[in-house]
Amino acid sequence: MMIFWLVAVLLMVAMLLFLLPPLIKARAGEGDVLARDELNLTIFKDQMNELKADQAVGVLTSQQYDVARQDLERDFLHDSGGESSEVVGQTDRIIGRAAAAVIVVLLPVMAVSIYGLLGAGAAGLDPDSARPDMQAEGHQGSLDEQIVQLRAHLQNNPEDAEGWLMLARSYHFMKDYTNANGAYERAAALIQNPDPNFLADWADTAAMAQGRQMAGRPYELAQKALGLDPSHQKALWLAGTAAFETKDYAATLEYWQRLVKQFPEGSENHVQMQRNIDEIKGMLGASVEVPQTAAVQTPASDVALHGVVRLSDELKGRVSPEQTVFVYARAPSGPRMPLAIVRKQVKDLPLTFTLDDSTAMTPAMKLSAFPQVMVGARVSMDGNAVLQSGDMETVMGPIDVSSAGELELVIDTIVP
Repeated sequence: MMIFWLVAVLLMVAMLLFLLPPLIKARAGEGDVLARDELNLTIFKDQMNELKADQAVGVLTSQQYDVARQDLERDFLHDSGGESSEVVGQTDRIIGRAAAAVIVVLLPVMAVSIYGLLGAGAAGLDPDSARPDMQAEGHQGSLDEQIVQLRAHLQNNPEDAEGWLMLARSYHFMKDYTNANGAYERAAALIQNPDPNFLADWADTAAMAQGRQMAGRPYELAQKALGLDPSHQKALWLAGTAAFETKDYAATLEYWQRLVKQFPEGSENHVQMQRNIDEIKGMLGASVEVPQTAAVQTPASDVALHGVVRLSDELKGRVSPEQTVFVYARAPSGPRMPLAIVRKQVKDLPLTFTLDDSTAMTPAMKLSAFPQVMVGARVSMDGNAVLQSGDMETVMGPIDVSSAGELELVIDTIVP
């Protein structure tokens, strides 16, 4: 606050120093007037002497001499100015000093007034008084206070649907998904006809409240939102994610194909969704075309990969505890669909894992059907099972499944 006003005052002083000196300074001082009159008199005398000399040698006639002399006298009187010049100079000085006084008063007043009107208003003039409102966007303390006030308001006004909705969104912003989900339920009980945005936001919060899982209520809410708006982007994404989690890849493909059509071709969203769709298509193709040469006679119950996965020291500071970690095994060639996969979170690292037929994504593609596999671990930035730029991963292999032993995976690479 003090720095702001100090800078503002210095800027106004600099502006005044630029504007005032020309106004305060006399347009012509007495010394300047005397010096100018003496110069005019000297020039007048010289010109008169020249006229006299020209008349003496016959260059000018008497009549021409009289005309020239009258012109010189008239010019001399005009340049000298007399009292009128002095009056004009005094008037200029009075006007200049009056203008300077007006500027000194009006400039600060106008600067503050215009800043209050077009700038930050009262918040800019007194930042301390507005700090809770400004911090509410990104600082937990002030938002906590607002949540407390909102809860107190809702205790006295439990029928305020907008209040419950605001509380739900505030809790979601604070990542308190359990309370956010409860507030959405209270709001839903008061809103007669919830719109698709409300239902999609609630579905997202409900999924976060149950560990980022879309099964059950979140999926139902997303489908309900699509019943009201079949092209709702967030609902299509959530519904596709829910179908993917239940390994209903055909439904996932249907939802995401509807979603990708809404993005401009070539845009970042369109490119990413097309990658997801291509991955799903690969999964659907792989689920019905199992390479017969890859099959082995080893009983499925005896085939398993064990090991430990951890995050490199260089990448520990670049992740959050709630981000998703996938540990998987896939075929060395062909479809990239995992043969076995385990889903955890960064907070579970270092993680001891086991990959076997019980963790297969589909009965048609099992770990026990392949003598060699690639084994990898990946931190997903947004929980998406499809590899994308910014994810962190490590991959090793091909590995002989029957003699793999204890594996150690260190996630140390960022996907470009």
